[in-house]
Amino acid sequence: MFENVPRAPEDSVFRIGRMFTECEDPLKVSCGIGAYRDNDGKPLVMDAVSEAKKRLHENPGWIHEYLPLGGHASFLKGAQKLALGDELYAEKSAEGKVGSLQTLSGTGALYVAGKMYSKFSPVKKALISNPTWGNHNAIFTNCGLEVSKYRYIDESCTSTPKLDLSGFLEDLEAADEGTLVLLQACAHNPTGVDPSQEEWMKVIEICVRKKLVVLLDNAYQGFATGDVEVDGFAIREFVKAGADIFVACSFAKNMGLYGERIGALHVVTNDKESCLDAVSQMKIISRTTYSNPPQFGALIADTILSDDKVYGVWKEQLAVMSERIKSMRGLLRGYLEAETGTDWSHITKQIGMFSYTGLTKEQCIHCREKGSLFMLETGRVSMAGLNEGNVERVAKVMAASIKGE
Repeated sequence: MFENVPRAPEDSVFRIGRMFTECEDPLKVSCGIGAYRDNDGKPLVMDAVSEAKKRLHENPGWIHEYLPLGGHASFLKGAQKLALGDELYAEKSAEGKVGSLQTLSGTGALYVAGKMYSKFSPVKKALISNPTWGNHNAIFTNCGLEVSKYRYIDESCTSTPKLDLSGFLEDLEAADEGTLVLLQACAHNPTGVDPSQEEWMKVIEICVRKKLVVLLDNAYQGFATGDVEVDGFAIREFVKAGADIFVACSFAKNMGLYGERIGALHVVTNDKESCLDAVSQMKIISRTTYSNPPQFGALIADTILSDDKVYGVWKEQLAVMSERIKSMRGLLRGYLEAETGTDWSHITKQIGMFSYTGLTKEQCIHCREKGSLFMLETGRVSMAGLNEGNVERVAKVMAASIKGE
């Protein structure tokens, strides 16, 4: 049968990563894959993660047994508390209206949510932002859903991307009742353009009134602003509004646990029995997909979330990491404005790991081929790839692509 299997196209993000690895230019810069780097361009193991690993290795009772189907219970409680905040966590957990499943990072959480929706919803339609993370469409299509897009970026401002709020709200209003709507809780990927808190309230009102099924992709909590409370605003407000929601959480970015694949899928419902039913079905999906979730990363995350001292160290370093990215935004904007003589304020208005620069596909290819600057051909740049040693050169390469030099 394998002679009849066609070659699949290479994933765009990992294609750029491969091309960067193969490039022999000593001045090459990777701004493609979204992984944090320090000011020396090196991968960072967070201090809280190092402390958690140290404790695990010193624990003589630690064994490599299977986790239950639902995952590590203590980790899941900590993940619920992080997503909902102390007050809502206490309320919803006491009422039995929040349940969780440990997943294979945020991607696994999205997949389980999509499969569950596909299995039990009579509508089978998913609505995602235009643009969005490249994997969203594939995940929900593979779940058997009809995927369409809501307007997100104002197409009249492509060189200076900003939110198309009116188009966004109109498309939510036009959606069929029961449609699955994917919303990114903070640090929108790939644009870095987030709704304001006032704009979020308008989105929430429509979703609740229209009885849309809401799935919040929460991949960057704490990493975006450096404050887990600020980044959790949309999640908390959806819960307060009485919506039944999914929340897909990843600990890849905010704990640097990229390769451990630690995530959680939460459901928040309006009655205890519905919550128990939902979690039971989530476990069935995980059992028939990957069976048990990984243990080691869950224990690391649990140590961070359950120990006040380690948690404090984690939050402090999150703030430092977030601030470094903000400083790179400021430097990149300054150098670009000096090189081009035009306004690049959208760079500093955006938030989180990614920036939607406004460069065209041709300009991105020019950056790669002429300047060894590797970014997605959509113009998305990973700000974490910038540091004080390369940001000026990156700006010059981007400016040269605009000028055609």
